[in-house]
Amino acid sequence: MDEVKRILRVADEKNPRDALALKLMALYGFKKGEVVGSPSRERVNEKWIPMEPTYTGLKIEDLTDDGITVRRKDGTTEKRPLKTELVRELRACIGERNRGKIFDISDSRVGQLMKEYAQEAGLSDWKKIRSHLLQDFYDGHQADIPHLTSTFLPAEPEHYLGQRIDLPGLTYAPINEQGVVFLFGMICYDMGIIVEHIQQGFPDAEAIDYRKDRSRGIRKKIEFEFKSSSFTKGTPKHDPTGCDIIVCWDHDWKKCPKTIEVIELRSRIQKHERPEKNW
Repeated sequence: MDEVKRILRVADEKNPRDALALKLMALYGFKKGEVVGSPSRERVNEKWIPMEPTYTGLKIEDLTDDGITVRRKDGTTEKRPLKTELVRELRACIGERNRGKIFDISDSRVGQLMKEYAQEAGLSDWKKIRSHLLQDFYDGHQADIPHLTSTFLPAEPEHYLGQRIDLPGLTYAPINEQGVVFLFGMICYDMGIIVEHIQQGFPDAEAIDYRKDRSRGIRKKIEFEFKSSSFTKGTPKHDPTGCDIIVCWDHDWKKCPKTIEVIELRSRIQKHERPEKNW
């Protein structure tokens, strides 16, 4: 159980798409072929021989608000119910695409990813890791799975830390959106921004901006992201006109509208800048 959780943690940090595919197998009982499609060839006597795939892989057009249809090559189908939060994750992975496979990953690539993430997670026997470990995990730990969530697996400090920044009250840099919220909360007052409230929906927060005039603030709507480009992947899709400021750790959204201000925390910290108090 610990091996799979560590692999999923690393995958979640490195590539959310890969992590989602692996979690469908480990936490929801999908077979590898059902998720990415069955192989279309097999190796016999050192030669590749074509074979008929059993599964087509999960398709974008088969995803609904309450589940997804698993299709087999023989024409039979099976509707699998999905939780709302999992549907949101899948739609974020899909982005603006409207047809085709949800996961453009081959059957053999899943096995390679398992080994890569196992090595990153520091597993001593990473070379022996096989993709069937995910199915074994689901079959053997179904009673424990309800206590896990598809969107968050508690990180163990010895395995999962950001770069060292040594701020008073925060030793390591954020590695997710929650860390961005925490860090911004530490410095926003000194910047001249007073947060009024934070919510789960879009936008994430509303604040009064006193940076230009400390006697007269301007109400601003704020969205928190680890990477600014994640703004375009929100579910439901975020409306740029409903946001004044993106607060992020890494500003990588090259086509960010000029109407949205981006506060990149990383550049402030790396330059060892400390906001001047506006009070």
